[in-house]
Amino acid sequence: MSSKQSRLGKHKSSFQRWELKENPFRATPPDDPELLAQIFYGRDQELDNAIPTLYEGRNILVRGAWGIGKTSLILNLIYQLQQEVAALGEKMLVLYLSGIPGEKPVDFYRALLMSIADSLKDQDTDAQDVVNSLLGYSIQRTKTSTEGKVQLWVFSFSIKDETPSNPLTPNANADPYPLLIRILDKAEQNYDRIVFAIDDFDKKDPIVVQTILEGSLDLFRNSKHRAFIVTGRGFTDLQEATLKALGIFSEDINLAPMTQEDLRHIVINYLNSVRTSSRDDCYPFTEEVMSLITTYAQGFPRQLNTICEKVLRQAASKGYDEIDIEAFTDVWQLVQQDYTRSISPQLRHLLYIAYQAGGISEDIKDEDLAKLDALTYVSLLPKLKSMEELGVLIRREDEGGIRFLPSKLYQPST
Repeated sequence: MSSKQSRLGKHKSSFQRWELKENPFRATPPDDPELLAQIFYGRDQELDNAIPTLYEGRNILVRGAWGIGKTSLILNLIYQLQQEVAALGEKMLVLYLSGIPGEKPVDFYRALLMSIADSLKDQDTDAQDVVNSLLGYSIQRTKTSTEGKVQLWVFSFSIKDETPSNPLTPNANADPYPLLIRILDKAEQNYDRIVFAIDDFDKKDPIVVQTILEGSLDLFRNSKHRAFIVTGRGFTDLQEATLKALGIFSEDINLAPMTQEDLRHIVINYLNSVRTSSRDDCYPFTEEVMSLITTYAQGFPRQLNTICEKVLRQAASKGYDEIDIEAFTDVWQLVQQDYTRSISPQLRHLLYIAYQAGGISEDIKDEDLAKLDALTYVSLLPKLKSMEELGVLIRREDEGGIRFLPSKLYQPST
């Protein structure tokens, strides 16, 4: 017991010495828009384009690799939109949805119906009936805030299985789309504008996304009072042409990797969120170390946060006064070792081949495919995308196409 207490004591005393209340870094951004607004940095041009677009009732598609900051952008965007619309004194409803289960259009419609009904249940009997009777989902409202006349609701979903209490209301097997349109029409009588932020489309197959969009034109196009901002990932040339022909999205925002300077500012903002008093530097990281870390992050905020979280924890446990090059070199080896050990041998083998080849792309050599027991690059893609979602591989796009690179957290010598 005394050994555990001494370890924790050293850990806590380091944070106190650094004037930090806790380790602020997490792989994923906070889902509290107010807290995220304190941390968010950069993407000014994207915000300048997106806020007026949503206000006009037009739709936005946000694209980019895993970990590039799509969720951060959307959460900060709807928070800034909330502030600006409230200043105008207009009545607006903003709904942020994540974790929509299922792969069918009906699952998407049911989630929209559940969220809009939950937000209207105190003012509309039909909405109240939907909340009481709609089956198939369990909805969790993680945050509700009001700014002036603007309401912001944050929802997440899970699947449930229940017996219908009222056969006249939609259940897991009924088509919710007609009722969704009806409830939305009612909502537009109460609000000047309604914005849906859908933050899990990039987790669904592009074919599913295309099917939903093609079957929902009146949902996405036939109202000046509602707008959608959704995440998406790569589409084929044919799907791209289909999307453009549908005319659903007014803006298509493709997020590029961030600069080292932007990443440095993000680190400062994270640190200031838990500092006893704000500073304009990266202490306890030295500038030399921060330059290394922002290089290792490869332009991806999620990689940046993961690296900072692990390095800060290790340095605190070792009791360093600051994280200079000597301290970083010491703890970085431990961080890489722990991270690499946590990866299965099969994935480590693929990472090693990727490291040796300078990444994996369409031009992968036949000898490397043979080492990976794969016939073609296409047959490797599902595994590569899965590893991207784990943060083990980083997807970079340039004129030569897509290349998957190992995370700098991986230690090739292991």
